[in-house]
Amino acid sequence: MKKARISLDGIWEFQYLGSSAPSLAGKRNILVPSPWQAQFPDLSMRGGVAVYRRSVELPNEWAGARVFLHFGAVFHIAHVFVNGALIGSHVGGFLPFHFDITENLSSGRADIEVRVESPTDDPAEFPHTPFAEMPFGKQSWYGPLSGIWQSVFLECNVADRVTCLRVGSDLDSGDVSAQLRFERALCCRTDAVLEVVGPDGETVATTRTELALGAEHATIRAHVMSPSPWSPDAPNLYRLRLRMIRNGEVLDEKETSFGFRKIETRGGKLWLNGKPFYLRAALDQDYYPDTICTPPSLEFIEDRFRKAKELGLNALRCHIKAPDPRYYEAADRLGLLIWAELPNGGYSTERSRERKETTLKGIIDRDGNHPSIFCWTLINENWGVDLVHDAKHRAWLRRLYLWLKAYDPTRLVVDNSPLAPSFHVQSDLADYHFYAAIPDSRHDWDRFVDALANRGDWLFSPEGDAVTTGEEPLLCSEFGNWGLPDPEKLNDGDGREPWWFETGHDWGEGVMYPHGVLNRFHDWSLDRVFGGFASFIEATQWQQYRALKYQIEAMRRRPEIAGYVITELTDCHWESNGLLDMRSNTRAFHDVFHSVNADTVIVPNLERAAFWSGETLRLPLRIAHGGGEALEGLTLEILSDWPQTIAIARLDAASVRDLGDIAIPLPEVDKPAMRRISFHLRAGGKVIARNDIDFALHPARKEAPNAALWSPDPEVRVRLQGLGYRLATGMSDADVVVALTSTAELAAHVRGGGRALLLPDEEGTLTPFFPHWQNVRVVARDGTLWRGDWASSFAWLRRRGVFRGLPGGPLIDQTFDRVLPTHVISGCNLLDFHARVHAALAVGWIHKPVGLTVERNYGEGQIVISTFRVLRDAPGADPTAATLFDALVAIALNHAAAPSVQPAKLESA
Repeated sequence: MKKARISLDGIWEFQYLGSSAPSLAGKRNILVPSPWQAQFPDLSMRGGVAVYRRSVELPNEWAGARVFLHFGAVFHIAHVFVNGALIGSHVGGFLPFHFDITENLSSGRADIEVRVESPTDDPAEFPHTPFAEMPFGKQSWYGPLSGIWQSVFLECNVADRVTCLRVGSDLDSGDVSAQLRFERALCCRTDAVLEVVGPDGETVATTRTELALGAEHATIRAHVMSPSPWSPDAPNLYRLRLRMIRNGEVLDEKETSFGFRKIETRGGKLWLNGKPFYLRAALDQDYYPDTICTPPSLEFIEDRFRKAKELGLNALRCHIKAPDPRYYEAADRLGLLIWAELPNGGYSTERSRERKETTLKGIIDRDGNHPSIFCWTLINENWGVDLVHDAKHRAWLRRLYLWLKAYDPTRLVVDNSPLAPSFHVQSDLADYHFYAAIPDSRHDWDRFVDALANRGDWLFSPEGDAVTTGEEPLLCSEFGNWGLPDPEKLNDGDGREPWWFETGHDWGEGVMYPHGVLNRFHDWSLDRVFGGFASFIEATQWQQYRALKYQIEAMRRRPEIAGYVITELTDCHWESNGLLDMRSNTRAFHDVFHSVNADTVIVPNLERAAFWSGETLRLPLRIAHGGGEALEGLTLEILSDWPQTIAIARLDAASVRDLGDIAIPLPEVDKPAMRRISFHLRAGGKVIARNDIDFALHPARKEAPNAALWSPDPEVRVRLQGLGYRLATGMSDADVVVALTSTAELAAHVRGGGRALLLPDEEGTLTPFFPHWQNVRVVARDGTLWRGDWASSFAWLRRRGVFRGLPGGPLIDQTFDRVLPTHVISGCNLLDFHARVHAALAVGWIHKPVGLTVERNYGEGQIVISTFRVLRDAPGADPTAATLFDALVAIALNHAAAPSVQPAKLESA
């Protein structure tokens, strides 16, 4: 008989046993599939033990046949009972399993009970299966996942049915192989008929093979003439249909899709189907807003993947998990390459290594037919092993790499995708992770890109046991910056805040805690800076765009680098570095991101982003072309006040063309403003690539204000003169004292009615200018969350009053590159932020706000304290520094900034 199925998805009875609290132990209903954390707020962060129950009546026509109970996946251990009898157990949360329950059925009824164990690390509870020895992936980050999270069904079939069908395909020859495994040895003479259906629905190959009596596995071969390759641009899918025939009757049949896809590395490049290929990928946690790891629907996955392609992505790195099979099916059809990964564990023991190896083999057997999967990763960032210190771990990883290359030779393998201080042992790709805030850590990013392109010695093990060809393609496989989502768009159907807004408080000193973000926005008076919360959210997203643009362009300038992986496709819970939010809503930059995340890109290199009127902007310019065919007959248009056109005869695949420095005279302007230069690359009259650069253009600097300045530092006095200021003879007759260090003499001067501008460049207290109990201090950003390299920092300046001469904003952007603070002013309170903090910085979801420029009355005088490095360069060299310094002096002179909110006028009734 042909197989038949009964889905058991739907409502089951559920009872949580993992707590002594009576309120958690009662019986309730649960939806299968979906983790229990996604359904019960009181269990959202609890693992432990629970029991699922479901009864089902079997059709009469199933009487006397074999019946199998299938589970897609259960986190993490399942003990399955049918009609009261234990029929089997399964360990491991990512793979399918099944049991033959025929002998346990009675009167056509199955009472099914599943006892699920979701281990903790308590040895008293789980002595043989602690959580840390299970492959678990990101559950140590985003919280535990427990229960039946993939589909459950009953199947009626023959005893010796096909349980595994692995398809091999060769693009060069057109050969197809089908490797079969049977539930049990074939009991009778059986024929296997194999049919291959092409992308257009036509049968392209058929073969019939007699299978050996008693066989437990078999291989059947076919041949396809001139196969159409699978790629992201042309996702040509073939269908393989297998029928098992005995005595002229079809007993079992199985169907799967596959593709002809060839991935290889040559000369430091990736090659897809025999052509150079540039990887433009994003990390994907494969988490969902309401169901955590269970996709809400196939349509939801497809919508997310279509938006990924709109962003210019050609690949996703599905991060340390084995997803629901629908994930790969959608990637196959829509055309996205997938870099797949083995879920990590907590530490390395004989049991944990064995479970990783078993999980890895099961993943390949389940998912290996998908042409979208082009690479496997075994370990991420040294998690669950100690490659840095343990030679045995390195040797085990290399053995696993070699086993995997033999078991699945059609894909690339990464041994350990490293973050410092870890490294590779033997790998097909020389990838690395690096996070840097832009613009704050721009130079760190540039140094990393240069070192990566020069194949830094930190890529592979320094212990003498690395195996490397020196030609592995170089990739940055994790980098990114934050941009906050709109919380209103994350609410559920009832308008409630997502449950995970109450998580993240234990990460990074609480800066990743989302709940209350709107309150914090108003409490810290950010409405006086940005006008409204929506404007702030949009500004953070554009900052994220500018950061990613800079990072991508830095890599595309280097032909040695073969691709990158952006962190990440979507936000994940409190982690807000996605190109989409958790519900797949787009960011503000969605419609323009593809211009910098494309196969062919125009790559300008703006060394500085602030200029004086009349300067000549000199711009190093390159064009990078990724894969596919060479481009010919190109024209580059530079659109500015003085437009230019450059002819480019040919651009080869996997190349970077250096066009040298482009000189662009800048116009005279009367007022400061942000300006833009646009670039269009045309082929045959069609624009095939475009880019823009934005910069600040300042009018020629006027005479400095008529004020006498003085500084106790002789070098500062020279700079003040260079800026055109008149020097006082000493502190007592200065209109403003400019100091680098807080001293008792400076405090006495201000207390007695003097005015000062303090520009500290080292740590120290700001008492007595602030009361001692407030503990206001200057603190270095290095080594703190204020640096913003992981959870991004958002720094702003109120561009009003005396700060109107600084265009852009309110967020501080690349035009402040030369003055970006290396120190912050901690301890400012809500009242300070209400009016006296002119520039500040917060981290993540508006946490840990600190000042960058603070005005303060002290005694009879006034002081302005700023950590902007306005005296870093030669006087007048940087327009931002000169303009900002003038504004700081103006505040110190008590030329207060205009209020951001005008008082309401009173009108008579």
